[in-house]
Amino acid sequence: MKQYINEYFSIFFGALFFFTTQGFAQESHLLKELRIPQVAQENPGAIIPYDAHISFPFAGKIHVGVNLPFSYGDIFHISDDFLKKLNSSNAIRTWIQDDPIHFGFRSGKNYFSITTAIKTDFHVRLQKDIFSLLIEGNGIEKNEILSLAKNDFISVNSFLEFGIGYNREINEKFSFGVNVKYLAGILNVHTKTADLRLTSGENYHELILNSSIDGKITCVYDANKTYEIFEDTTKSLGKNFKEIGSGIFHNIFSLLSNEKNHGFSIDVGTCYKINDILEISVSVLDIGFIKWTTNPYQLKIENKPFSFKGYVSEEDIFEDSDGLANRIGKYFGELGDSLLNNFSSEIEASKSYIRWLNTRFNVGFSIYATPKDRFNLNFRGLFTNNIFIPSGSVSYTRNVGKWFDVVVGNTFKPNSLLNPGLGLNFTVSVFQLYTVVDYSNTLLYIDRAKNLNVVVGINFVAPLGKSAFKASYPY
Repeated sequence: MKQYINEYFSIFFGALFFFTTQGFAQESHLLKELRIPQVAQENPGAIIPYDAHISFPFAGKIHVGVNLPFSYGDIFHISDDFLKKLNSSNAIRTWIQDDPIHFGFRSGKNYFSITTAIKTDFHVRLQKDIFSLLIEGNGIEKNEILSLAKNDFISVNSFLEFGIGYNREINEKFSFGVNVKYLAGILNVHTKTADLRLTSGENYHELILNSSIDGKITCVYDANKTYEIFEDTTKSLGKNFKEIGSGIFHNIFSLLSNEKNHGFSIDVGTCYKINDILEISVSVLDIGFIKWTTNPYQLKIENKPFSFKGYVSEEDIFEDSDGLANRIGKYFGELGDSLLNNFSSEIEASKSYIRWLNTRFNVGFSIYATPKDRFNLNFRGLFTNNIFIPSGSVSYTRNVGKWFDVVVGNTFKPNSLLNPGLGLNFTVSVFQLYTVVDYSNTLLYIDRAKNLNVVVGINFVAPLGKSAFKASYPY
């Protein structure tokens, strides 16, 4: 029995890992070390060494990633040691960003830019007991009351971002910049409080879930309207590029035509050269909020029990392979129907509410061994759902002429200290292609992977060769 439970536990979390890694990201320690316009998204005060730039539509920056409390190998090689590796509370985080358009131009020592982005982040926090239940089954003599979820259980945030950026080099030592952004909310789900407790034991064939949840749900459109927009966009893909672009933007504006989820945020940053060798940079990103007004709902459940009988040992669903999928589908279908019937009556219309963004701050130090070689030390902090998540990195950057950059380094996180990374930038004439993999060991040793962070993008840039402006920074 335990073997089968382990196999299906592995399949479940293997699928979870696969789909989350296909979807989402928002952090990069090595991106700001490359000579690309998108460096201003990590530090608005960083000098952009071009006269102008424009990104390739919907491919100027594609940024995906995931953070897990366990490794990919742990999922597919379940053992008793697995539970020992977990904390009492375990967070799974994923995120995605795509920039439809990004362009800018220089005027003397000033650089102006326009940015757009589609951002989504997902966060779920699971208690250790839920993994114990999946691995050990009902026979948990040591703990008959299992805690499955507490406050900060789930958070989903999706929005569009439209920004105006300004950067200026004040003198040979000091530069600063700012990005002011308007935000249009698409989807928000979060729990303000949550307490899910499951009564279980070796003599119980019935699981009794006691639930207490206070959360909010807001979405721009209902599922049918969103599907119609998706269908219209899909049909436009068979047409020429002009009609494709027109169709996509038409559907985006159609999606937002009745939208009232308005918000604002700001990024600020600066770079200061203490001397010819040492430079310090500081930035604070995503200081802002969204007021969710369109179709807000509240989910509130107070100590409402839910029972699921499941199956008894006499009808072992693992006894043979014939019809196994149908039997599993039957039991999980009954569970899903029961949950929906139990919770749907608890959702009601709500007043508008404000949610603050996940604010990040960065502090970096660079030591220039030569004008083309430097060593970097970076510290980052992320404030998300009232939780502070620290991380850091060390790296080495080499600039080869005006056409090639390479950066290698290692990222340190609380749950994973060895995470080598690689960043590359190729610039041929006006064409620029760049990529960053902050956790490159996930590509080499997938069974040890806990984090994934990949950035890729294409720009068209106008070099500084014909400009009167010459950056004092050694680019």
